[in-house]
Amino acid sequence: MTHQNRRRRSRTEPTSSLHRGNDELGMTDHRNDSDKAKLELEALERAETAEQRGRRQVWEQQVGESPRAFFAFRLYRDLTEKRTLAKVAQTLGCSSTNVERWARRWNWVNRSYEFDLVEEERLRQQMSRERIAHRRRQIQIGQALQSVAVAGLREWQARLEQRLPLNLLPDQIATLLKLGDDLEARGLGEDEGAGRFTRIVVNLTDAPPLADAEGATIPQMPLE
Repeated sequence: MTHQNRRRRSRTEPTSSLHRGNDELGMTDHRNDSDKAKLELEALERAETAEQRGRRQVWEQQVGESPRAFFAFRLYRDLTEKRTLAKVAQTLGCSSTNVERWARRWNWVNRSYEFDLVEEERLRQQMSRERIAHRRRQIQIGQALQSVAVAGLREWQARLEQRLPLNLLPDQIATLLKLGDDLEARGLGEDEGAGRFTRIVVNLTDAPPLADAEGATIPQMPLE
């Protein structure tokens, strides 16, 4: 390799290395699922402890971290797509060497990893709260609908007592009958489908012997 080619290669390698994600910092994840679960739990516990004791989180500006270095880290941390140092260098308009030096010095990969874990946990908790709130709304709406239905039934009962017509269509009457039957069954604690089938047990050994027209006993075939 000529001296000129070596110089050309040395100029291009730092920039191209920034497109390899965590590999560029020598932080490729080779951990198994058990190790990852343990690290995730430890990271969440650290974040909770820091919040309770008023300490700064690892993804916040650290002691000795310059404003420019922290700003570069936030750019890296908040990338919506794949995080690369090249995007940070391009956004800042600075050299790739400085970005890589900051990333290694201030542990960008692990800080971003713990940031993601905490954000995902917060999202799960928020979604859980929203599901519970949604179920409560459904219960409230169901109870309100039942109140409206009860008021309507009372109006119908009042009309019946006054011998006034209800003007119900046949399909409406059938629907009311089915709903009334279902509610009564639930109130009595009947299982769904109970009473639809009758079990019949026939014991052939107790059956009387058969006879022909002349009264002679017909021999029975043995049961297997």
